[in-house]
Amino acid sequence: MDIFEDKENKILVQTKNMLKTLFPIYSFGLENILKTKDLLINDVENNIDIKYNKACLILLNSSIQHLESIKVLLQSGLYGDCFVLIRSLMSNIAMLQYLHFHPKLLDLFLKESLKDYQNNSEFKKNFNETAIEKDLESRGISSFKKSFQILSKTSHASSWGAQLYGVRGEVNQYFPTYGPTFDPEKATAISVAIVSGHYDLISIVLWHRQHTDLPIDSSEWDKVKANFHKLEIEISMFLNSALTILKTIVLILK
Repeated sequence: MDIFEDKENKILVQTKNMLKTLFPIYSFGLENILKTKDLLINDVENNIDIKYNKACLILLNSSIQHLESIKVLLQSGLYGDCFVLIRSLMSNIAMLQYLHFHPKLLDLFLKESLKDYQNNSEFKKNFNETAIEKDLESRGISSFKKSFQILSKTSHASSWGAQLYGVRGEVNQYFPTYGPTFDPEKATAISVAIVSGHYDLISIVLWHRQHTDLPIDSSEWDKVKANFHKLEIEISMFLNSALTILKTIVLILK
């Protein structure tokens, strides 16, 4: 057993006790996104909306792994890197929305090479985060710029970003932990971010299909939609519970 393993096992128990309802909702969402993935693969095999579905499958693959990684880190009391992964998840969600509005860019996206972001001016012009953010904002989709800027601090050498790797003390004071620790405030905040992750991804898939007249009325898609609406209700109930937990924690910390 390594030096942190026993501590992480205790944090796992504490996290599951505090967030009892999170993990069943998470598992239900995971099951539904995997079913969605299978249906998209079936579409590609049947030459239906091939380019967008391929792009979607690429981004779903990394998004599902981001969410699984966040869950593992959350249960281990390693919160800082959760925020790095949440930013990456948000980037994937924004890209799925952006590609829906710009199908002509799908070839450029799918054929990306290692050097494109640095050397391909067309790629840089169309896929830099500022261009994506402005485009989505012009369509009435909420801006992610501020969240991106804040979350980016956790992936760079930043004294401010380092706060997310510590615990809160007095006003404007954070203390390093040098390893895993149980922090109810951060654990609850991260749970709010991941509980709806699968739901958000499925929402974009269904929205894209609805607005491009793709079939969503088969028995298999009906199951996805039914589970999607059930998931929405369960997430709403969890978020209300999590908000209560956060308010209680803030009062205690005061």
